[in-house]
This record gives sequence, structure tokens and C-alpha cells, in this order.
Amino acid sequence: MRPEGQEPICQRSFANSRSGYQQLRQVLLALLQSHNYTGLDIGGEATGYYWLPLFWALQQDEALGAYDLQTYLLNPHNMYWFRRAQAEAEKTDAKDSYHLAERLRTQSHGQPWQPDQLIFRLRLYSRYRFHLGKTISALKNYFWSLMFLWCSGYHPHTPFSDGLGACGRALVRESSDWQTLLNLPAEALRDRLAACSRGQIADPERRAKRLQALLRESFIAPADIAPALHDVLTLLLDHLEHLQTQSRQVEKTLQQEIAEHHPGAQSLLTIPGIGVVLAAGITAEIGNLDRFLAQPKWDARKKRYRPRNLRDAEDAVAKYAGLWWPRRESGSFRGEDRRLSKQGNKYLRYHLVTAAERLRQHLPEYQAYYQRKYQEATTHRHQRAIVLTARKSVGLFVGLLHRQEAYRSPEA
Repeated sequence: MRPEGQEPICQRSFANSRSGYQQLRQVLLALLQSHNYTGLDIGGEATGYYWLPLFWALQQDEALGAYDLQTYLLNPHNMYWFRRAQAEAEKTDAKDSYHLAERLRTQSHGQPWQPDQLIFRLRLYSRYRFHLGKTISALKNYFWSLMFLWCSGYHPHTPFSDGLGACGRALVRESSDWQTLLNLPAEALRDRLAACSRGQIADPERRAKRLQALLRESFIAPADIAPALHDVLTLLLDHLEHLQTQSRQVEKTLQQEIAEHHPGAQSLLTIPGIGVVLAAGITAEIGNLDRFLAQPKWDARKKRYRPRNLRDAEDAVAKYAGLWWPRRESGSFRGEDRRLSKQGNKYLRYHLVTAAERLRQHLPEYQAYYQRKYQEATTHRHQRAIVLTARKSVGLFVGLLHRQEAYRSPEA
């Protein structure tokens, strides 16, 4: 589209490949030269990573760069509502590209997209660690659901501090028949538990008695089903151990990346309770703070634009994470119920909420804030208080990332 909205050429589609890019490049260069254009804006919808190879190629293209090329990444949620605001039309690729160009032409679209390879590397590792954690959690839930069929009382009344710890796993692997454990003498079961834990378990005799007591109260799987259950549970344990090994490897890589390339993340590591996974995740998802400070902000009190400050960047990051409560107003009506947006970067929101749980356990300031919000809530107290604590923590993380300095307590 031209700035006035005319379409200088008919719509065309190109393969999302190197040959397709070369065809697109030739069309764009011919169009720019024939009309003597001096600028080119290209927008893409952030759908997975399908847009990223094209944007990388555009950024490296010197011929297009000579025309003041700017690339913009548009939020699919915003594009959905932009399409809804237009006249009803068919949902096709041609219509989607039209709406993308129209929004890019008519509305403010924020900062141009700029590649940051170091941040992207950190983000790849941290997001993989996120998905590993989700997969491990789902597998554990599946494991315990099958464990209930094999021995119904084991999970809620396990005699070990962690039913999936070293002793619990060894016991599951070596016990193809729970009835045999029930019939074992107490001394023999005690020795077996000690062997499973390699002598690390405390008071194996008491735990052996507790195990036999819960076995007597549990439903035991029928003899013809038990072998199949045992095989699947053993395979699940193998899968869990593999994923946990990968998780530890990713954490080591994250630690190395932070030490070599990310002083801001090193600042977050100085906060009590914040480990390498949370520090890397928050740093990777926020990225370069300059993009939250670049555009001027309208000052309603002074009736003019002013440069953004760190508090404005904090508000922008919170909104980017979906940790904000949109107002609902119409005339004299002011809505009292303000729901959490949740429209934003889900990875950043997850890391901020998880970090808030750690902060309330280690920092008196956040513990007091959590308790105050917990008391104020009438329903879902913990969820409300922890989300509000996460919103409060955004200022701490943004400040440390900006200044790249170690955490200091308010008392210090």
C-alpha cells in the first residue's frame, strides 16, 4: 500500500523459503525504483516463528536497507480486534495481508523490530526449560494417576518425604507385586528400604511399618493387570529421569550464557530466592529495556508529551506480561470489577508469578505485601495475592536490569 491507501500492484503470494524471498525482493525493489519511493515498512503477524526467517533475511538485505527499511511485528490479538472493527469479510490469506498493511499504514505500531541474537539465544534455552518443566509436571500427574490403580494409598500417604525420590523410584522399579511387600517380615522390608536408599533413609524400620500399614489399607491391582501397570510405571520413570537430566543440562547452559553475556541477569541472581532459571527467563522475555523507553508518553496533567522514565517502563513491561487490570468506564459509570488481562507474553507472566512466590518466602518486604493483599481478598486469596505481588516485583526486576547492579535490601 501507498501512504494514501492505494495498492500499486496486485496481491501476490510467495513461498516462505529462500527462493520465495528472492522473488519477493525483486518485486519490492522494482516497485520502489519505479515509483521513486524513499521508505519501506514491512509488517508481520507474530504467529509462532513463521515470520522470523523472513525478518532475518530482510534485516541483512543491503539493497532494501537503502530504502530506510523498517520491520514491524504485530500482535495477533490486536490484529484480531482490528479485523473485527472492519466490515465483515471472508477470512483468507489475502484479506489478512490487506488488514496487516492497513493497520501498518493507519495506526501507531510501536518500535521497529530489531534482532538481538544474544537475547534470542537466551530465550531459546529458557523457553525450552519452561516446556521441560511443564512436561515433567504433566508426566508426574500421569504417573500418580496410574500409581493409584496399582496401590491406591501410596501417593497420599507415602512413607517417604518425596514419593518420586531415589528411594521411592527404586521401590517402584523393584516391586512388581505389592502383595509380596505386604507379606515380607518387617526386618526384611526394613533392609530392602535401606538398600533402595543406599543407606540414606532415616529410620527405615519406622518407614517399613508405615509402608505395610498403607498397603493393608490400599486397593491392590488385580494380578493380571499388575504386570502391565508396573511396566508402564517403569517406562514413565525412565522418561522422567531423561527429562530431568535434560533440564539440568539446560540450567548449566543458562548459567554459562548469563555469566558470559548478560550482566543484567547476573544482577537478578543477587536477589534472595531467585535462581538461574527465573533470572534467565525474566531477562530473556523482557529483552532490551530501551524499547520500553523509546517512545514519548502523553502527560495528561501537563498536556504534552514527555520522555518515558523507569516507572513508565515498569508499567509497559507489566502490560507486556498481561499483569494489568483494564478499566471499564462509560459516561458516569466506573466498573469496580477489573479482571486481570492475561493478554501478553505468557512466558514472562509465568516467570514473574513464580518469582513472586520465591520473593514472598525470602524478602520481608514482599512477605508483608503478600500478607496484606491476602487479607484484603475475599475469594481465591492466594492467587490474587501472589499475582499482585508479581505486579509489584516488576519494578524490582526492571530497576536491576536497567542499572545492572546487585540487589540491596531496603534496610541496607
